[in-house]
Amino acid sequence: MSHKLKIFLVILITLTIATGVYSNKVNKKSETVTNISTPTLESIQKTEITTPIFFPNLKQGKLSKEDIILNSNLSNKEDILKDIISQLLKKLEDKNILKKENFKYEVYIKNRTLYLDLDSKILSSAKTPQEELLLIYSFVNSLLTPGGADNVVLLINGSTAEKVNFINISKSYKLNSNI
Repeated sequence: MSHKLKIFLVILITLTIATGVYSNKVNKKSETVTNISTPTLESIQKTEITTPIFFPNLKQGKLSKEDIILNSNLSNKEDILKDIISQLLKKLEDKNILKKENFKYEVYIKNRTLYLDLDSKILSSAKTPQEELLLIYSFVNSLLTPGGADNVVLLINGSTAEKVNFINISKSYKLNSNI
């Protein structure tokens, strides 16, 4: 065997041994389990979803606005809208615009039109046409601000009505931020 061939074989054997040693070290490192801390349920913060509600400010003759936190367990649009109405009714009761009692209401969406069926006692609590208009738009603006619908049709006790007290409510209402 020639001298050059012996040197080549020694280099080849050395390279093979070095590759085997390196591969063995990599395999041992991959067998070591590194603990990864996973977040606990307490550390995961739920994102609060807020939306504004509008309520009459009778002294100023316009609507006031306040952000509310929606119930995070709600998934469909109708339940979210019912939560908005529920919180709005509570705010109207707290502001002494409505008497504290259980009002019946339903809400549903069809073809980007929101149908709001209210108890007649809600609108009949208004003492002037301006109060009634502010009360109507408190519902309209609160329900249309989050999006998903273009207009609101009011129903009273399950059917269309021309008016409860002062204002013709047989039309559909659009968002009005100037009121």
